[in-house]
Amino acid sequence: MIDPKNDILLRVFLVYFVVALVGLFVILGIVKIQVKDKEELLEKASKRELKFRDEKAHRGNIMSKNGTLLSTSVPRYSIHFDPMVVNEDLFKSEVSLLADSLSRLLRNKSKSQYLSYLNKSRADKKRYVWIANKISVADYKRMQNFPIFREGKNKGGFIAERTYVREKPYGKLASRTIGYVADKTFVGLEGAYDEVLKGKDGKQLVRRINGNFWMPMTSPDNEDPINGDDIYTSIDVEIQDVAESALEKCLVENDALQGCVILMDVKSGFVESIVSLTYNEKKNKYEESYNFAIGHGVEPGSTFKAVTMLALLENDPSLNVDKKIYLGTVDYKQFFGYTMRDSHLVTDENGYTTIRNAFEQSSNIAFATLVLDAFEKNPEKYIENIYKTKVNEPLNLDIKGEDKPDIKNTKDKRWSKLSLPWMSIGYELRLTPMQVLTFYNAIANDGVMVKPQFVKEIRHGNEVKHVFDTIVINERIASDRTIKTLQSLLKGVVENGTAKSMNKLGFSVAGKTGTAQISQGSRGYTKKNYTATFVGYFPADNPKYLALVIIDEPVGQYYGSTVAAPYAKQVFEGIINLKNL
Repeated sequence: MIDPKNDILLRVFLVYFVVALVGLFVILGIVKIQVKDKEELLEKASKRELKFRDEKAHRGNIMSKNGTLLSTSVPRYSIHFDPMVVNEDLFKSEVSLLADSLSRLLRNKSKSQYLSYLNKSRADKKRYVWIANKISVADYKRMQNFPIFREGKNKGGFIAERTYVREKPYGKLASRTIGYVADKTFVGLEGAYDEVLKGKDGKQLVRRINGNFWMPMTSPDNEDPINGDDIYTSIDVEIQDVAESALEKCLVENDALQGCVILMDVKSGFVESIVSLTYNEKKNKYEESYNFAIGHGVEPGSTFKAVTMLALLENDPSLNVDKKIYLGTVDYKQFFGYTMRDSHLVTDENGYTTIRNAFEQSSNIAFATLVLDAFEKNPEKYIENIYKTKVNEPLNLDIKGEDKPDIKNTKDKRWSKLSLPWMSIGYELRLTPMQVLTFYNAIANDGVMVKPQFVKEIRHGNEVKHVFDTIVINERIASDRTIKTLQSLLKGVVENGTAKSMNKLGFSVAGKTGTAQISQGSRGYTKKNYTATFVGYFPADNPKYLALVIIDEPVGQYYGSTVAAPYAKQVFEGIINLKNL
């Protein structure tokens, strides 16, 4: 039998042993924390209390040729409120006034709604209450003087975080060309020159001091942001305004689907105006939602006859454009069982006309006949002469989204015996408006084809970092004789042919009209859907500017001569007045 006294002593010993053992484990744990886990725990604590914050670089500006701002970054503020730092007496006495001020400025909630929102946020002990986003500098300064907010961040709970947003001072002017960058979508010049514009972000060590408040700290690893460069474009805002106004007027008056105007400096290739407008049915207005001029390949119709004429002249250097050819006394002709028509009869009573007159009057029958006579036995020669110009190659523009030219050759599975006559008048092939413009610019530029460009300089502050020179695509698209002949023919179109409406500018103009039916896919061509075009340059004898106007799916009139040419004239007149030419 165990002695009761010894039993008690044993129990006491066991208790002390357990306590001592627990104490030992505690001590060992403390030692482990202090010694073994110290660095790890300090690192974890540091990560919670210290971090590097991105310091955003200021995005560069996009400037016009005139030196005015087309796109710039402006500050905007996100406003939050920490009601818990506000003295109770101050909060009670002025929260109603604050609610009234917010309601009047922001106009998204009533005073009572704001009052309820602010009171609840304080009752719930929230530290970071959203108030508003994208607040302008002027409204931010007003909010700084609101009741409670005027006490600042530490006493008034006023938290303002500055960001930058892109704004276009000229609104919709050249908006698609200027473009934007959003969600990895790169549009226009903003997208094309993003790497240049965006600069390089810096980093700043910050320490958490209260809730979501972070205080900047000194660190050798801090990096200052490097602001982006500015790009100086070739866009002339005055000419751009003229072009946009003329295009919108034309689209409205002709109830058209869409259209574009491009204007280029002939010698340099720099684009001084480009606008594409498409009808938005939901908004019942025209807007620049799609860069039709660059991204929309179309069958060019009669404007391609200049390319065909080049191929004919290059194939036969002795070809005389003033010689008579026989076409018959009707305005239609069968080619391999398919009927081709002219818009009007171009022959005399005996069925004859000259090549020059056929070009000036834009005769489909004449060009199909000429091409078959010259190339039916060797159609590849026709394609070869076209390819030599490089009109079949992409322009590789800075602005992305260019549609590829599609000018097939005889090895293409789509080639048929109909291809030659129909290609001669601008069908069974596709070019963008910009590609058509570039070809005609080469004619105006004495045979030198230059690349269209939109940016002239890159600057950082006052430092010019890069100057863009003219880029030659093709040093000679054809012989001097061919180029001179084409220049003469294009001048004749305005003086005697389908573009007579351009003949009263006080300047000599050279150009070509075009009217093309729009393919409806499997339904073929209809008599409802057309594209009307004018492309031309002035002064004809010493070209300075080249312009292209395309009107897609006009209602009623649809010829290039009656739809596109008159509005091209308005653009030219605007330039003449602006530049005192």
